[in-house]
Amino acid sequence: MNITVGKKIYELRKGKDITQEKLASELGVSVAAVSKWETGNSIPDIIMLCSIADFFDISTDELLGRSKNKRKVIVVDDVQFIRDSLKKILIENECEIIGEASDGKELLDMLKKKKADLIMLDIKMPRIDGISALQHIKKDYPDIKIIMCSAVTDKAIIDSAIALGVSGFITKPFLPNTVISSLNMI
Repeated sequence: MNITVGKKIYELRKGKDITQEKLASELGVSVAAVSKWETGNSIPDIIMLCSIADFFDISTDELLGRSKNKRKVIVVDDVQFIRDSLKKILIENECEIIGEASDGKELLDMLKKKKADLIMLDIKMPRIDGISALQHIKKDYPDIKIIMCSAVTDKAIIDSAIALGVSGFITKPFLPNTVISSLNMI
């Protein structure tokens, strides 16, 4: 951990074109302390870690090299533009895209190899549609959350999806805020 923190401090300092002397002066420590941190021979105490994070305007998790557990998401829609739009919104909101599929068959094949936390799922798709895929997923992978994202507005189909256990339903065309709200609800 010392080396990870030291490398991060060094990278941040170099990225801002700050000398060890300047950083030491800003933090109220000796140049030797900064040098020891950067070489991994010492690690700052918790108060100093917070001060360093504040100085560089980053989180202490980022300084320590910790990554928050991102939601692992698969995006399923037969339209590439829709998949790309959803992926962009999801990535900007702390999600990790682990796959994408253009129909339910591709999705079900993918789930045999990948563990997802969330699936953004269209309804109208070739080969295996979203409702059929939803039935398989809820039977075989009951812990995966599913948000339906579809242009379908037929109440019977939406009610069917809800009865099968979807976590949310977004109507196309969607706004980024709608997607974010749905993410925050699950």
